Amino acid sequence: MKRNAHMTHRTLHRGSAAARGFTLIEMLATMSVLVILTSLAASSMSSTVSNNRIYATQTEFLASLALARSEAARRGVNVLVSATAPVSGNAFGGGWSVCVDADGDGACDSDTSALLRKHEAIQSTIVVGSSPTTIGFSPVGFLTQNASVDIKVCASDGAVGGYDISLQPNGMADVADVAAHTSPCS
Repeated sequence: MKRNAHMTHRTLHRGSAAARGFTLIEMLATMSVLVILTSLAASSMSSTVSNNRIYATQTEFLASLALARSEAARRGVNVLVSATAPVSGNAFGGGWSVCVDADGDGACDSDTSALLRKHEAIQSTIVVGSSPTTIGFSPVGFLTQNASVDIKVCASDGAVGGYDISLQPNGMADVADVAAHTSPCS
C-alpha cells in the first residue's frame, strides 16, 4: 500500500509539471507562424477586395448604360450617360449621370426632371474610360455616335484584372475580362 501511495504522489507531481503551459520558445514559434499566415492572408484579401470593387464599378456603369438605352426608347428622346467631372485618363472617375437630351444638342437638359440617375465619384484606384466623356442613345436605342465605343474599367495601377465594355453602334454592350497588366488595363 505504501508503494501505491508513493507512485500516486510521483504521478501527481509529473502531471502538475506537464500542465504548466507553453514554454517561451513554443509561444514565439507559434506567434511567428501566426504572423506569417496572417500576412499571406492579408495580401490575398487585398487583391480580392480590389477585384470586387472593380467588378461592382463595371456592373454599376453597365446598369447606367442599360438605363439610358431603355429610357431613350421609352421616352422617344436622346438619353446620355455623361461624365460628371471628367479627369484626363479617367473620364468617368469623377462620377456620371444619366440624363435626358430632348433637344439633341449632346448635353443634358437643364430641366431638373432631365436627371434620371447620378452616380458619385469612384475611388481614385479605379479608372473608368478615357474618352469619350458622353455616351448618347437615340430614341431607337442606338448610339448617337457613328462608331462603337470602348470603355475600360480597370485598377489604376493595372495590378488586378479589369473589364473592357464594348458598345456597338446598335447600342448593345459586350463585356470582356482583361487580365492584369494587359491592354487596356496596363
